[in-house]
Amino acid sequence: MKIYSIILAAGKGSRFSKGVKILYKIEKYPMLQHVVNLVHNLRFEKNFLIVNPMWKKIASKFLLPQNFTVIENKDYVSGISSSIKIAISHINEIEVPDYVTIFLGDMPFIKESSVKKILEHADGKRKIIAPFYKEKKGFPTLIHKTVFSEIFSLQGDKGVKQIIERHPEYLFKVEFKTTDVIKDVDK
Repeated sequence: MKIYSIILAAGKGSRFSKGVKILYKIEKYPMLQHVVNLVHNLRFEKNFLIVNPMWKKIASKFLLPQNFTVIENKDYVSGISSSIKIAISHINEIEVPDYVTIFLGDMPFIKESSVKKILEHADGKRKIIAPFYKEKKGFPTLIHKTVFSEIFSLQGDKGVKQIIERHPEYLFKVEFKTTDVIKDVDK
């Protein structure tokens, strides 16, 4: 089974009051570096980091492994959906995997064991696999290649939830008793 990762880090970070959000340090490293390290440790075949144009000014603050491709989303102000669309467009031009796993750059607390628990359910039949904590959807979210075409209908800052609302039958929930899959950094 071929699974790629996508880290969405192109947001404006407007709710964050302590500077550039993805540079906010947690235990000596910028929060985005924690997500990059997690993804790298999980050994996905290919990894895509979606950033906004500010990346050129801050890229030197991060250590990206060689199997990461950085994609600039110039339309980042229109919301998370634009980042997902640009990632899938890029992936469609290369080689379509069975699944993509979507991570958020502002969720540095996700445990490797949690991601592995989610990945266990990637059987090629389930269309959207998402972690839930007390009925709240978390990340990362796995999207099967049969759903890729529907991604291009997404609008605004809601992302894959729009597809889940239209097609609740696509969703396979992985229940968690810990908050790491929903905890972000919005202070």
